[in-house]
Amino acid sequence: MDDMCDECGALCCQYFCFEIDEPDCFEEFDDIRWYLLHEGITVHIDEGDWYISIENKCKALDLDNRCTVYEDRPIICRRYSADDCDYTHGDYGYDELFETPEDIERYARRVLGDEEYETERAKTIAKLEGKTRKKPKKKCRTGRRKR
Repeated sequence: MDDMCDECGALCCQYFCFEIDEPDCFEEFDDIRWYLLHEGITVHIDEGDWYISIENKCKALDLDNRCTVYEDRPIICRRYSADDCDYTHGDYGYDELFETPEDIERYARRVLGDEEYETERAKTIAKLEGKTRKKPKKKCRTGRRKR
């Protein structure tokens, strides 16, 4: 282990992050709003790609935030380099960072437009409440321009 690990508190072992599909309709934006209603979740855009980040401390860390399985750690941990360390590089400078449901709603309204956002929201809610006849699930538009 690097001596740097003694100073940072194992920031790289406190969360995991993976790519998600870019939303392009109300329902997909609303799914992300649901994610953001949960503790420890953020969503960000980095170089045009969408990611979800989940705060969840690794079970292999001891009370001093040292890896208890270091010699037998997973390959993903072995690939991680101190050159990319969260502690030394700090802010990632994302294109967009969504930390609250309000953040993603503002963004969705900006991308879809207020009128389309409200129309699709009302249609979706009405359909779920059985106020309209059943129709096949609407497919989201593809090819929507990012941001």
